[in-house]
Amino acid sequence: MFNPGSFFKKIFPPVDEMSPVDAWRLARKGRIVLVDVREPREIARSGKCEGALKVPLASIRQRADEKSPDHDPVFDRAKSYVLYCENGARSRMAARTMKKLGYDKVYNLGAFREWQGAGLPVER
Repeated sequence: MFNPGSFFKKIFPPVDEMSPVDAWRLARKGRIVLVDVREPREIARSGKCEGALKVPLASIRQRADEKSPDHDPVFDRAKSYVLYCENGARSRMAARTMKKLGYDKVYNLGAFREWQGAGLPVER
């Protein structure tokens, strides 16, 4: 029997949130990978979370998919990832993409300005 709820969750997998402070603590211990999914021009304008990878939303699927010729070995299903962007929408889409690719430990930090507002380190 068709279950609309299951179908919806498959298309739009739920993504848990993580606070900037928790993400910073875990990143400092090497327990998560921070990923900035904004475009390079946005990052150039405002900086990025200290230690974050720069992977624009448009390339997340190719870089995270192990079957892709453009797969980046930094993407490993055994690791945990926290994604962010300007306002949280693109990072949520990127996190859902990763979930569909089989990554279980993917979180949405939301907006870069929340990181800045918490007074956490920014790389320019």
